[in-house]
Amino acid sequence: MNLKKAFSEISNLFDALYNSREKILRLSRNIVRDCSIGIKNIHRKEFSMFQEKKKKIEIDLETLNNLVNKNPAVFSKFLKTPEQEYTELIVFYSIISNKEIPPPSELKISPINFALGLADVIGELRRYALDNIRNSQTNELNIVLESMDEIYTILFSVDYPVGVTQDLRHKVDVARNIIEKTRGDISLAIQMNDLKQCFENDNRSSKL
Repeated sequence: MNLKKAFSEISNLFDALYNSREKILRLSRNIVRDCSIGIKNIHRKEFSMFQEKKKKIEIDLETLNNLVNKNPAVFSKFLKTPEQEYTELIVFYSIISNKEIPPPSELKISPINFALGLADVIGELRRYALDNIRNSQTNELNIVLESMDEIYTILFSVDYPVGVTQDLRHKVDVARNIIEKTRGDISLAIQMNDLKQCFENDNRSSKL
């Protein structure tokens, strides 16, 4: 019995899978890192830097998908995290810039990964709201809260088994708590801002 030929084919397959896996993991890490940097650019209103980072991410995502599609049964799981992070980046930017949110088909990503990334946007919007509160900027706070509520309402309406939606239900539960905390923070900030304006108006009136 000679197994050398059979084992040679197996060995070649494993070599090819290993090499592809290493490339996929490297790309995935790069995409996740660049999405994190892109989100920071948005918070800092560095929109030109965001656009540059976005272009690089899109190129890496296309390369990643090409590698995964060669052996989707083995590698499709590696798309989950980078596609979620990319969704979070794009949707967060769309909301802050008052632009239309692109659907997953336009972004060329899995709808379930889009939904999971969409749930994470709520946490990023809370961070954005808190930054505005610290900077005494209350104009956008109600818009941010409305966006959070809209995302939550849409995701909460998804009523399918965990085997289909993966960890979406858990993310939605977390999002609900984030929204309630943010609602309280925003209400207090607006009340304090109104009170501050009243004091300033009274001071101006007393000087006349």
